[in-house]
Amino acid sequence: MGPDAVYRERAHLVAHLAAVYPATIGYSDPSEPEWAVVSINLPTGQVTWHVAPDDMDLFAHVDRGVEAWDGHDTEEKYARLDAHTRALAQKES
Repeated sequence: MGPDAVYRERAHLVAHLAAVYPATIGYSDPSEPEWAVVSINLPTGQVTWHVAPDDMDLFAHVDRGVEAWDGHDTEEKYARLDAHTRALAQKES
């Protein structure tokens, strides 16, 4: 599986999250001007991912706009995602 396929797989999952939680997508990272940034507001905090131009078709349902980035890094993003996953799993049991 090539790198484009891996990004596409991840984009499908991020698009799903963006359908479930409040989200916006826009161009706000000057270091990656051709890649949009999707910002999703989980109950545990903001999480963001860059989206490749070829994957934008997966995000037609997401409001266009740029949400202020709260300064989280990758480690914090996944800690927030993991915390929310644990909370959801506890509700199920």
